[in-house]
Amino acid sequence: MKKLLHKISEWDKKHPILDTVIVGVVVVLIIEMFNQRSPLKGLMFAFENPLMFIVNVLIVTTTLCLTLFLKKRRIWITLVGVLWIVLAIVNFCVRTYRTTPLRALDFRVAKSVMSIVTTYFQTWMIIAGIIAIVVVLAGLVYAWIKAEKIKPKYKRSVVALLMCIALSFLAIETAVATESVPTHFDNLTNAYVDHGFVYCFSASLLGNGISKPDTYSQANVELIKETNTCYDESSKKRPNIVYVQLESFFDVTLMKDFVYSEDPTPCFNGLKEKYPGGKLTVASFGTGTANTEFDILTGMNVQFFGAGEYPYSTVLRDTTCESINYSLKELGYSTHAIHNHRGNFYARNKVYPNLGFDTFTSVEYMQGVEYNVLDWAKDKILTGEIMDTLRSTEGSDFVFTVSVQPHGRYPEEVIDFAQTITIEGTSSVEEKNAYEYYINQLHQTDAFVGELVAELEDFDEPTVVVFYGDHLPNIGMDDSDLIEGSTIYDSEYVIWNNAGYDFESRDLATYQVSAFVTNSLGFNNWELANLHENHKYDLEDPDYMRELKMIQYDVLYGEKYYYYTEEEIPPKTEMVMGIKEIVIDDVLQIGENVHVLGNNFTESSAVSIDGDKKDTIFVSPNELIVEDYTMEFKESTRVYQMASSRSWLSRTELYYFNLGPYDLALIADQNDEDAKMNSRGHSLPEQED
Repeated sequence: MKKLLHKISEWDKKHPILDTVIVGVVVVLIIEMFNQRSPLKGLMFAFENPLMFIVNVLIVTTTLCLTLFLKKRRIWITLVGVLWIVLAIVNFCVRTYRTTPLRALDFRVAKSVMSIVTTYFQTWMIIAGIIAIVVVLAGLVYAWIKAEKIKPKYKRSVVALLMCIALSFLAIETAVATESVPTHFDNLTNAYVDHGFVYCFSASLLGNGISKPDTYSQANVELIKETNTCYDESSKKRPNIVYVQLESFFDVTLMKDFVYSEDPTPCFNGLKEKYPGGKLTVASFGTGTANTEFDILTGMNVQFFGAGEYPYSTVLRDTTCESINYSLKELGYSTHAIHNHRGNFYARNKVYPNLGFDTFTSVEYMQGVEYNVLDWAKDKILTGEIMDTLRSTEGSDFVFTVSVQPHGRYPEEVIDFAQTITIEGTSSVEEKNAYEYYINQLHQTDAFVGELVAELEDFDEPTVVVFYGDHLPNIGMDDSDLIEGSTIYDSEYVIWNNAGYDFESRDLATYQVSAFVTNSLGFNNWELANLHENHKYDLEDPDYMRELKMIQYDVLYGEKYYYYTEEEIPPKTEMVMGIKEIVIDDVLQIGENVHVLGNNFTESSAVSIDGDKKDTIFVSPNELIVEDYTMEFKESTRVYQMASSRSWLSRTELYYFNLGPYDLALIADQNDEDAKMNSRGHSLPEQED
C-alpha cells in the first residue's frame, strides 16, 4: 500500500493539472449520485447528458485549479472537493425534507430559514449533521498538519486556470445556444436533475439580476412610457382592494384518479361558479411565494431575473420599485400588508417599505394565533386582521394578505389525528398520508376564505377581493397527474366584490393581475399597468415582453429613464409595523416581580430593562411580567416585538421607573431623540438589544 501511495504521489507531482481534472470528474460523479438520488443515475448522467456533465466538470475543475498556486496543494484540493460534496449532501437533505433544492440565496436568508428548520428536520438529524461537520473538520485539520509542501509551477498553473475558465464559458454558451439548458428555471427541482447540481447552484450564485436589453436606450424607454401613458382622468371609484394570496392553494379536484371523502375547497369552488376569475400562470412549482408576491405587486415578470433568484433577497433589499401601492397611494389609498408568519422572513420588513406599504402586520403583532401540528399559523386569524385593517382608516385601503397554513413539508406519516377528509387513489401509504395532511390544511384555509367573504358581505364599504393561489404544493406531482389542459404552473384566481362591479373572466399570468384589476376599475395613473392593457395581456405579442423587460431593467438596474425627474422615483415609505400601537402606560414593582402595563402586547413582546432584554411572561394584551427582578430608581423600560431571540421589529418609547416631576423634561427630550433614531415601526432586524 505504501508503494502504491508513493507512486501516486510521484505521478501527481509530475502531472498536477491532469490530476486536477481527474479529481474534478470524480467529484462531479459523486455529487450527481447525491443529486440524482441514486448511484446508478449519477453515473448515467454523464452518458445521458454529456454536454452538461462536461459543463459541471469544468466548473468544478476551475475551482480546483486555484489550488495549483498553493504549496500544500493536496490538502487544498481535498478541501475544495469536500466542500463541493458537502454542498451536494446538504442539497440531498434539503430536497428530501423541503422538496426544493439548495440555492445560493438559502445562505443569505439562513437566519430566517433556521427559525423553521425544525419543521423539516428532526432534532437527531440536526445533531447528526453537526457531529458529521465536526468530524470532517477535524480530519481536514489533521491532514493539513501532515500535508507535504510542493513547490507550485506558476506559469503552467496560470495557463491551466485560464483554459478552464475559457472552456467553461464556451461549454455554457454552447449549451444555451443548443437549448440544452434554459436561461430561466421554472421548476428548480427538475432543473437540478436535468442540468446537474454544480451548474444550477453556480447559476443561482452568479446569475442574479436582469441582463441589459440589446436595444436599451433613453429614447426607447421614453417611447415605451409615452406610448403607455393615459391622459384620461381615472375613475372616481375608490373601493377597498384586498388581495389574499393563499399558500400552496389549488382545486385538488383537478388531480386525476383521486377521490375525496368530501370537497376540500367548497368555498373557493363556490366563488368560482358565481364570480369572474380564471387560470393563473405562476412562475414556479412547489415554492416561490415571495416571487409570486413580486409579480403580483409590481406588475413585473420575475422570469427576467437570474435562475432561481428571489428579488426580495437581492435587488429589493436596497432599491425601491414600481408597484400597485404607489399607484393607489396617488389616488388616496392607504396600503397595508398582512402575513401570519414572521415579519423578517425573506426580509419582508425591509422589502415592503421599498414597495410602498404604509403598515405591515406580521404574526408578531397578532393576538390569539393558533398553530397546526407543524407549527404553521392557522389562516383563520387573517379574517379579523383584514377587517381590523379596513376599519383602521377612514379612506380607501389596499390590503395585501399572505397566508401560510398549508405550507410544506407534507409528512409521509400521520401526525394529525384530527383530520376529517380522506383520499383514495394514491399509489402508496406514504403518498396517501402526505396528501391527506395537505388537503385537510387546505380545507381549513378554504374555510377562512368563506369566513372573510361572509364578513365583507355585511361590510358597509365597497370592497373588491382577489383570491389566488401562489403555487401548487410540491408533493411529487407532475403534469401527468392533472386533468388534461392543466399544468403544475397553473393556479387559479377569483375576484369577489360587494359593490356590483363587473370584471371579465380571463386567464392571466401573475404579473398581469394588478394591471387587470386597476384597469378594470378605471384607474389610469400607472403606466406599467397601461403597458399590459395596451398589449391586451397577449403573451404572443412580440413587443410585449421586450418592452416589459426594458422597463424592469431600467427602473431596477439602469439609468431610470422611466422617470422624467428624481421626484418621480418611488420613495421608500416609513412603514409602521402593526396597525395597533404598542405602548407602555405604567411599570409597577409588585413583590419580586416587575409588571409592565400598557396596550396591544402580544406573545412576541419582550421587556427590556436598561438595555438588557429579560425573559418575559405574556399575561394579556395589557400586561407583561418580568419575574425575580427589582427595579431601581430611574431604570428605563421598553417593550420590543421580537422576530427571534435576538432580532426585533419595533420597540416602544422608553419608560423611566419612579421619576419625580423635575425629570419630566428629561424624559420628553430623550424620547424625542429616540423617536428620530427608531422608536416605533421601523424595521431593523437582527439588531441586538
